[in-house]
Amino acid sequence: MTNMISLISTDVLAIIALCFTISFAKRNVVICNKKNMIYISAASLTIILLLLEITTILMELSSNNKLMIPHRIANILGFFLSPIVPFVLLFFNSNKEKKFLHNCFLTIPLCINAFMCVLSYKTGSIFFVDAQNQYTRGNLFLLPTIICIFYYVLLVIAVIKNSIRYDMEDKKFLIPILFIPILGSILQILFKNLILIWSCASISLLIYYIFLLELQFKYDVQTGIKNRASFDNEMKQYVTNDKNATIVMFDLNDLKSTNDNHGHKAGDEMIFDTAKIIEESFIGIGKAYRIGGDEFCVICSEIPMELLESTLSDLDDFLIKVNQKRNIKIVLAYGHASYNKNENESIYSTFVQADKNMYIHKSKLKHRIIHN
Repeated sequence: MTNMISLISTDVLAIIALCFTISFAKRNVVICNKKNMIYISAASLTIILLLLEITTILMELSSNNKLMIPHRIANILGFFLSPIVPFVLLFFNSNKEKKFLHNCFLTIPLCINAFMCVLSYKTGSIFFVDAQNQYTRGNLFLLPTIICIFYYVLLVIAVIKNSIRYDMEDKKFLIPILFIPILGSILQILFKNLILIWSCASISLLIYYIFLLELQFKYDVQTGIKNRASFDNEMKQYVTNDKNATIVMFDLNDLKSTNDNHGHKAGDEMIFDTAKIIEESFIGIGKAYRIGGDEFCVICSEIPMELLESTLSDLDDFLIKVNQKRNIKIVLAYGHASYNKNENESIYSTFVQADKNMYIHKSKLKHRIIHN
């Protein structure tokens, strides 16, 4: 009895904390809408599960056999919704290029779990509530928990593989957060009297929100790529480590005239499209940063010059395709320079040289436009 009351108190505190963080997430205009949607969806589902957990505990403590049907329904909903929380996190953290059939394949465990939960109303395969309103575990009680663990493990793997979205430092922080519910699930399997999954999931989501808040200081709000602070931090890494690098500087031409003639909304769209063109062109090759109003930079680690030239050529082709659909054309000037720890004075001198090379290209573009 005391343990049940203690669990209810813990669940209530978790619900209050999650409600506050959902409220903060809705008010936060800095974190991108997609990240907010991930958090709010997962946190809302967890609140529902915590409420269902409290409801089933109270019904179990009651000796009223009239509660048998709602007790069964509450358990069906609880076991059915359990794997959906990690599935939501997995779905939104998957790469865009994931195929539709692959996503459908991942829903199969959810469908199996839903079928078995509904079936348990009569068969008691996962749980059973008898005519006296007494709850007992079924032979397949661990099925929803195992499916939860399955999705959390896939989520951890997705985070590890997703080198584009998260830096190594981000992964070192995020992966332990995702392991908290896995640990709670394992402990609940090993010790039958413990009910830990949703308390652990709540803790995980609370820390995850802190993680999202911390990420906002690394990314440019307008474009979604990394900001000047992240760029400065990356440059410092090359001062202390032994890696070589290539720096590519970009400058967006005619942004001021676009703002003056077409309005700042058109200028903002141009900046956003430019950032995405640069980021997508250098996926898996280098990290893109917005370092000023119309200035961007990509840092490539240990890249062959042939690959860089090929990438810049592909970027030019990509730019042509994008401009075919735009009324206001995007013109990008760029220049690059390579840093070798044994030859160059510092990474910062390489940055200056790349900037100079970019301005040379910028002058050539203006000269070409004048003569055309």
